[in-house]
Amino acid sequence: MFFHISKTVQENFPHNHQTDNFIINLDEGWTQIQDSQGYNIWYKGYLDDAPLHRYALRISEENKPTYSGNFCVIKVTSQGAIIKSDRLRSFPIWYNGQELTNLKNIGETIWADCLVTLNNDLTLTRSYFDAVGEISNVKLSFNEIVDQVDEILKNKVINFLKYKELPIRVFLSGGIDTALVFSYLKKYSNDYELILNSHIDYDYFYLKNHGHLSKLWGYTQIHHWNNQCYLASGAPGDEFTVRSPVTANFLLLAHKTSIPKLLADPEYANCLHYYYFNQQKYLDAWAKQEQEYNEKENSWVDTLQLCCNYNLNDWQHWHLGQTLTWTPMRDLEIFKLIANLPIEYLKQQVMNSIIQIELIKRNNPEILTYLSTQKNTLNYMENLTKLL
Repeated sequence: MFFHISKTVQENFPHNHQTDNFIINLDEGWTQIQDSQGYNIWYKGYLDDAPLHRYALRISEENKPTYSGNFCVIKVTSQGAIIKSDRLRSFPIWYNGQELTNLKNIGETIWADCLVTLNNDLTLTRSYFDAVGEISNVKLSFNEIVDQVDEILKNKVINFLKYKELPIRVFLSGGIDTALVFSYLKKYSNDYELILNSHIDYDYFYLKNHGHLSKLWGYTQIHHWNNQCYLASGAPGDEFTVRSPVTANFLLLAHKTSIPKLLADPEYANCLHYYYFNQQKYLDAWAKQEQEYNEKENSWVDTLQLCCNYNLNDWQHWHLGQTLTWTPMRDLEIFKLIANLPIEYLKQQVMNSIIQIELIKRNNPEILTYLSTQKNTLNYMENLTKLL
């Protein structure tokens, strides 16, 4: 779902659409339509609960995003080029006064709570909206939170399956979030293909931009097919289930503890994230984070707001070529629920992913046997031998 909008053709993009004032440069997989005024619209991605092609026109006219999914809509009017997305925009936007793109950092970052129009004179019009929504301080029990997260994911998967238009492929990496997504897919459908190998089909865009893509975290380990399909992904599960090093530690600091303190506790000596969290880069970052956090007076709601904004702007998967990355874990309501776990359960979630484990048990406990013993360690795929 890559684009570059400027006055010039970008040779590293396979599709270069000339309009009155711009060149709309796109990778593979976009669909072009026109509205009743003859304005050109390009769209790519999916809606959570409906085919995107039914709503692309309506989305192009929204003043603020209301739909959920993972998509981009570009509309060129007589005033300029308008970028629209789902409520939790999955992709970055960078601007340098002459061009607008989501391929590489060329200057100013446009954050996820900002809608933009690139005007004909190459200036930028910004429109801000509340991307986080209501933040509740209501405390729920562990079982209540698990039930509500289960309901969110169940509904998202059932609705997606109802309207999906392409085959679904699943690659289990040993990670718990992809395993969780797979557990729901397997529970409600047998219409998927389990992939037991890494797969990259080259296309023009991939070859021309391999270096740029390697600098985007979500594309350092990705599958890509030239035939249209969905790739089921657990991303960004760490961030949206309170296991990201930055936001998880913020929440623990609000409870007067931290990940380094939990790592020193014998109770967590064999936890799922022990080796992952013990990386020196994180230990150094947490020491600085704790000092800066303690210098301010932060309420619980302030901390949640801060973490939500971190998550909104942690862009990972926004589709590549003909492969659409299905990311049901990208849901801020899931994060808000899990962040409000009672502290003893919050600790266990940060260190051991107990929400995911409980949900996988409900759906298909056999899938737990495929998980890595330690997150992101040397042999993180070792237990996938059970699939052979």
